[in-house]
Amino acid sequence: MAFITASTFAQDTAFKFSKDGLTDFIVTNYEGSAKDTYARAQAWVKDNTKKDLVNFVVVSYVENEKLVVEGVKQNFLCSKAGGSNVCTFATFTIAITFKDGKYKFEAIGLSEKATNSINTVVHNLDDFSEYYNPDGSLKKYKDDVPAAYESLFNDLNKSLIVFMDKKKKAENW
Repeated sequence: MAFITASTFAQDTAFKFSKDGLTDFIVTNYEGSAKDTYARAQAWVKDNTKKDLVNFVVVSYVENEKLVVEGVKQNFLCSKAGGSNVCTFATFTIAITFKDGKYKFEAIGLSEKATNSINTVVHNLDDFSEYYNPDGSLKKYKDDVPAAYESLFNDLNKSLIVFMDKKKKAENW
């Protein structure tokens, strides 16, 4: 009985892809006040506005409480088509909510567009049944999709942690 209660209150620490969609959010323990963590996350966003592979824009914010950020990831999914490599880029939206000693990292949206296409596909992060066969297996040519989704959001969170750790160390030299 205690195990059931403990697992009910457990929070995810990594994004996972399944037929039922992507993990809604993860909670990361991070030592410090919400105000300090918010300031470091803002610096992370500013630092990433200069990069080629991921480019960020703050969509909205509540000072010291929440940042909503939109970004672009080049080469999100790549596949061979007609002898050449065709890649898509993803436009994603994340929300980061801050409390003393932790923050919540939430995947809000994701759209995808092929490099030479005018069509944009908006993905429903709560239902990935389109990628699965009736028997529960991934559809043909969709093997890379789960890893692409998971690594996009998990790598963003890892990047945030690494940046904030470096910033904290530099502040406390």
